[in-house]
Amino acid sequence: MDGKELLERVVSTIQEMYLKLGDPEGAVSLYYPFEGDYPNLESEFYSEISGRYPGITVEMMSNRLRVLIPEEDCIRISAIPAKPTMKDLVDLTMARRKINAYREHLGHKYPGSRIVPSPYIDFDWILVFPEDIDKDIYCLSEELGTVTFHRFSKEEYTDMGFRLP
Repeated sequence: MDGKELLERVVSTIQEMYLKLGDPEGAVSLYYPFEGDYPNLESEFYSEISGRYPGITVEMMSNRLRVLIPEEDCIRISAIPAKPTMKDLVDLTMARRKINAYREHLGHKYPGSRIVPSPYIDFDWILVFPEDIDKDIYCLSEELGTVTFHRFSKEEYTDMGFRLP
């Protein structure tokens, strides 16, 4: 992960949080596993946020990064339109749609997207989109009749020992 990728993860996570929860108040701390060249990542990250998000800070904490986003920067980030795939997934989840509705809606709107059964007990299905639409991996689970999802970068997904579908 480099500074640009870290900023992209921070922005998309804050956007996802605001889509799911509305307008929460206060600062947010995000944690990411990291075992690399921290000084270089830190320099790249601050270069990426320079002038855009003045209050965001990053620090190394024993094999992981902590990114602190103050409320003002969360509000700025939440005003940026989220990627359509994420918005669609949140909308389907909030509407408490069944997995077949996910397949139908996403398959129609995003040709080439796939929802496949998960070989892992952690999740029920794995959702992938064509690379040019969305590079993230979405892991879907049905709990008490509601489909929920967790979003991972390919790097995060494979670092956890999972294989790409």
